[in-house]
Amino acid sequence: MKLFKGFEEIVEKDKPLASLTTFRLGGPADYFIVPQNEDQLRGVLERAAQTDLPIRVLGNGSNVLVSDEGVRGVVIQLSPKGFGGLSVTEDLVRAGASLSLAGLVRGAAEAHLSGLEPLVGIPGWVGGAVRMNAGGKFGDIGQVVERVKVMDTKGQSFYRERDDLAFGYRTSNISARFVLEAELRLTADSERRISHLMKEVWITKKNSQPMANRSAGCVFKNPRGLSAGALIDQVGLKGTRVGGASVSRKHANYIVAGKECTAKDVRDLIELVRKKVHERTETFLELELEVWT
Repeated sequence: MKLFKGFEEIVEKDKPLASLTTFRLGGPADYFIVPQNEDQLRGVLERAAQTDLPIRVLGNGSNVLVSDEGVRGVVIQLSPKGFGGLSVTEDLVRAGASLSLAGLVRGAAEAHLSGLEPLVGIPGWVGGAVRMNAGGKFGDIGQVVERVKVMDTKGQSFYRERDDLAFGYRTSNISARFVLEAELRLTADSERRISHLMKEVWITKKNSQPMANRSAGCVFKNPRGLSAGALIDQVGLKGTRVGGASVSRKHANYIVAGKECTAKDVRDLIELVRKKVHERTETFLELELEVWT
């Protein structure tokens, strides 16, 4: 632990990551670090920069598959206690990167502010949601992002303003490794209207997605003008199994982890689905899921 001397309270060696992901799969990280504030984050980044160790960022673990062997290097998860704040000033919501989307949506609704209802039912945290422009058919978070505070791997923090930000389908132009907080510009609305839309989004997702299962949300991005789930269903792959992993019968773009599932089972099933869809439709499915090897 010489490398991170002085940071022993926030550093764990050979930390199992499975329990920190929604798949509940995967092996350990060489170093798992949970900074409580920006100074600690900057400090551990300065130490890591003295080596060639790769650095990964883990949020809620709801869009990641960790290999069974684990991952080399440093995995950093910003502490919800230190980076999970929420404040509201008129129509502007400031949210920390480690605030849950559920907490963000609830806080906005309590302030009678609309614009975040499309995020209902998404299990992630604010940082990852902003970076990948989380959302669905009802809308995306990028539509309301006003400003983002970020930090690069050299420990330099700075703001990215709305005019400098670009959001696309499950992507953004935020290249800095760490999103620290986001400011969201919302619209005042009645509690009744906000509640109605939240219920509509929730019911739609509950009826169409395997929300109670071990999964990581949609595995593939939708090809332009097409639905990945519909293509997988069209090829007849709903229910297809590899080991303990299976394509959900409720939504074909979800892979569900069963009792004896391994990360390798999920990866093998992903490749099988890709191969079959490409053979039958000549469409290549791009991963939305982040795979750590």
